[in-house]
Amino acid sequence: MEREIKVSVIIPVYNVETYISKCISSVIEQSYKNIEIILIDDGSKDSSGKILDEYEKGDDRITVIHQKNKGVSAARNRGLELASGDYVVFVDGDDWVDSNYVSYFVELLQNHECEIGMNVNNYTAISNKSSDNTYKISSEKAMEWLYLDKIFVAVWNKIYDMQFLKRNKIKFEEKIWFGEGMLFNIDCLQFADNVAIGEKCVYDQISNPRSAMRNFNLKSIYCGIDSLYIQRSHWKKSNKKIINAWAFHRYAFNWTIMGGLSRSNQEYEYIEEYKKCAKSLRKNFFQAIKVKIPIKSKLMYICIAICPNLMAKREKRKVRY
Repeated sequence: MEREIKVSVIIPVYNVETYISKCISSVIEQSYKNIEIILIDDGSKDSSGKILDEYEKGDDRITVIHQKNKGVSAARNRGLELASGDYVVFVDGDDWVDSNYVSYFVELLQNHECEIGMNVNNYTAISNKSSDNTYKISSEKAMEWLYLDKIFVAVWNKIYDMQFLKRNKIKFEEKIWFGEGMLFNIDCLQFADNVAIGEKCVYDQISNPRSAMRNFNLKSIYCGIDSLYIQRSHWKKSNKKIINAWAFHRYAFNWTIMGGLSRSNQEYEYIEEYKKCAKSLRKNFFQAIKVKIPIKSKLMYICIAICPNLMAKREKRKVRY
């Protein structure tokens, strides 16, 4: 009888007492039962740690680790050290997953005989693009798609072969806390030939206003830009499309900064940075023309290049109303 694949589910946890129960429950209730659930409490100051301990008592598949706050990358690395599964998936502590999340990704990897599986559709509650389509693309194409945001940059909603990670000594860069998922994925793609792609929505977010993914913080954005340059220094493979996609991703950070400062009413506090980004958006808008992105997105970047300040004020109005 063929041995059933074991999957490690790693969940970093930090101050998410309001959300963590829904997250853990959604993993416990997976239709695929041969899983281990590794919960890393990264020095939470709320009751998250106590909640994890209660779940550990009720399910022998759960392992809880409490550590001093070292950041999400260190938490995930600790999870990888403990993982005994054949495959690994990641879930954030303020998100939740469909009951077929694990089984979907296991089938995706096995059907396409790949060591990495990625999903192009996120957030079950808001996406209308979910489909049963699956296919295989080259790792170079996957790099291009990540830089063009055709595949979301995070490590959740993806699956990795554990032996592949160990063989190539891939782990999270612990000094990077924003853009760490993109760096991890790009590192993986340097050693993979192909990537299995799915289009079915099996991952969702809980609306956590304190999440690092939703809060604008200029220091975090700079960390993301640092990650982008580290990624490029790690490239073992490249082509013109990847180079252009990377340059577009770097260019788009200017709009992330301008729009974020405007939405959070920090544009006058960081006025020099705001002006520098506006200048770059005008000067380098050809970066958005050179890549294959939707026409609507290209038009948006042309409008941003022509009148960045007006477009930034428009972002502020979105928040207000």
